[in-house]
Amino acid sequence: MVWYCGTAWAQNTTISGNVKDEANGEAMIFATVYVNGTTQGTTTNEYGFYSITVSNEHAKNDSLEIVFSFIGYTPKIKRVSIQQSEHQLNASIDVTAQELKTFEVVASKSKQQEELNSTQMSIIRMPISEVAYIPTLGGETDVIKVMQLMPGVAQGGEGGTGMFVRGGDADQNLVLLDEATVYNIGHLFGFFSVFNPDAIKDMTMIKGAFPSNYGGRLSSILDIRMKEGHDKKIHGQGGIGLLSSRATIEGPITNKSSFLLSGRRTYIDKVFKTVNIFIPYYFYDVNAKVNYKFSDRDRLYVSTYIGDDVLKFTGDDIEEDSSELGFGFNLGNITNTIRWNRVYNPKLFSNISFIHTRFKYDIRGKFDQNNVLIRSNVRDLGVKAAFDYYKSSSNHIRFGFEAINHNFKPNVVSTAGEITDFLASSEGEKLLTQELALYGQSDFNAVGEVLKVNTGLRLSGANVKGEFYMGLEPRVSARYSLSEFDALKLSYSVMRQYMHRVSSSSVALPTDLWYPVTNGVKPQTSNQVALGYHRVFDRVKTSLSVEGYYKTMTNLTEYKEGANLILNDNFEEELLQGKGESYGAEVLLRKEDGKFTGWIGYTLSWTTRQFDELNKGKTYFAKYDRRHNISLVATYKLSKRWTVSTVWVYATGSRFTAQVGQYFVPNASLTGVETIPIYTERNAVAMSPSHRWDINFILGPKKERKFRSEWHFGGYNLYNRSTPYRVEVVPRDEAVGYKYQQPGLFGFIPSIAYNFKF
Repeated sequence: MVWYCGTAWAQNTTISGNVKDEANGEAMIFATVYVNGTTQGTTTNEYGFYSITVSNEHAKNDSLEIVFSFIGYTPKIKRVSIQQSEHQLNASIDVTAQELKTFEVVASKSKQQEELNSTQMSIIRMPISEVAYIPTLGGETDVIKVMQLMPGVAQGGEGGTGMFVRGGDADQNLVLLDEATVYNIGHLFGFFSVFNPDAIKDMTMIKGAFPSNYGGRLSSILDIRMKEGHDKKIHGQGGIGLLSSRATIEGPITNKSSFLLSGRRTYIDKVFKTVNIFIPYYFYDVNAKVNYKFSDRDRLYVSTYIGDDVLKFTGDDIEEDSSELGFGFNLGNITNTIRWNRVYNPKLFSNISFIHTRFKYDIRGKFDQNNVLIRSNVRDLGVKAAFDYYKSSSNHIRFGFEAINHNFKPNVVSTAGEITDFLASSEGEKLLTQELALYGQSDFNAVGEVLKVNTGLRLSGANVKGEFYMGLEPRVSARYSLSEFDALKLSYSVMRQYMHRVSSSSVALPTDLWYPVTNGVKPQTSNQVALGYHRVFDRVKTSLSVEGYYKTMTNLTEYKEGANLILNDNFEEELLQGKGESYGAEVLLRKEDGKFTGWIGYTLSWTTRQFDELNKGKTYFAKYDRRHNISLVATYKLSKRWTVSTVWVYATGSRFTAQVGQYFVPNASLTGVETIPIYTERNAVAMSPSHRWDINFILGPKKERKFRSEWHFGGYNLYNRSTPYRVEVVPRDEAVGYKYQQPGLFGFIPSIAYNFKF
């Protein structure tokens, strides 16, 4: 009898693991992982995890070559044997350029190619390293201002953090920080964002083709991820600018844990005090995060953000013996996230998050022994569970649920003194809302590698006093490959929104507050379809996307002319609901690697509204309907030490309702006349277009050291053309009739900053 010994190999091999930055141990989000010499590949998810199942027919010498890459990083190749059906393969990639000597890379994939192969469209992904040098107002690096330079994202007022995405309103953007909702994203009345760039790792904006795991807003998702903390050594960085200073420290706690602590504060109040100018205002931010690795399968993250705007003065600050006079406000956010990552097996990954969010404002006044306190807040407690199941290399399934309890308490009023005769104290009505969602989606190859489809469904609902709203939100997107370097994409998505922001101004004021839907105010909904052509010029690491979209919106909220939004216990009396429409085209040409990087963005769009009670029921242009929007952004490394970055933007002016005449009628006593103004239709006139040029020069160190510093010199609005931000009606010089003036905002503003790392 003869015995034969052999090895029975599986037909497929599953490789999974995590991809990290070699320098600091940070998880690499959306890094590319693929099998060398093939078209089979994937990307890491939002937590740096990947899973890929590969046919063993691609093996060479009984092994597979797995390539890990990210733009700006040196690719790394690792081998796995096909004699095992499953491999846990972690990888770290380094940003420093070096030659690959161990293996020859037969076929390489760029980040742009992987995005080209994805079904996702209408998306902008940007590591914080790409925005660090882009000039912004006051020389402060600002992630929101950078997103406003992208096509499809219109800015509100000049210098503000408002985002009007594809015809939506500013409150239709869901902004997440480590998965917790940030309700107020602006400091200094909206001129600076609340996000400290030193604490941020990555940000992703989605303007359409929304994945089913996102919901709750109509227009966009801005998902911002904090750094996790250096896991190798203590590392610090910071900066000193004209308006604020910041400092960050991070490092390992044990060999299984690390931390991050970051703070920022403006010193407008301190600087002006030295020259005897009293400005009783400042803001601050604090970000903190710790994580602990229990095992190769389990990891826990805890992150916190606290930010506040503070204005406070008393009569003694402006003159002696005026202690009975005072005014101030606090406007702030708090977010807390506890997140647990779990790898059940090489194909199943989960992330479970427990979230707390609080947004509030307090306005205080004191005069003649009278005291007034006006307060509003919203507090969220929620849980999110998300699962990734990598069924095969051609089928990625995501599913999960969300449950959030919203506690709204608008307009709490407390008074003391004689003012109580006119304004009584009121605890305000506590409004509890439970928002729920179940979702699932599958991303799969429908026809080989040519046609890839993503189908998803989200079931969302909100329980409010006296009503339960529920609705389906279908999502579908598809990618059809024309060649290795270009593709067509198509998407359709439905979104529902169960809250709105009560605001009387385009500027972020402390009187803005969030308010839920009620049994009389229905949820807002949107339907959006988009078609796009995407191409990669791989040789020069440049991508081109051209997208057209059409979006309809129902149950939009608007307020009556002259509505009273302050000290009002029943906002529904002032609230109107109508519909909107937006359509247009967007072009983005973007280069992300090399000495020269940047992008050219262009938006052509139309946005309209229709309310039965406004403009005689006729359709009118939305306030921020801007026909053309252009942005040119470029960064170039001039030498080993010098880098220059520049921005040029152009935008059609926002709209307003113009007074075009007047007529006179006798008053009731027939002793004189009254002037009655005559107006155009609502928002019928556009303000003058705006454009500006910003620049930033960066001087780095002479040579690499443990302590590295750099200087930033630049200017905002170099040719000093102020942007119109409001309209004034003034008498003509001839004293006959009136004319319009458009006061500008922000002429040339120089900037200088000093940044350091160690």
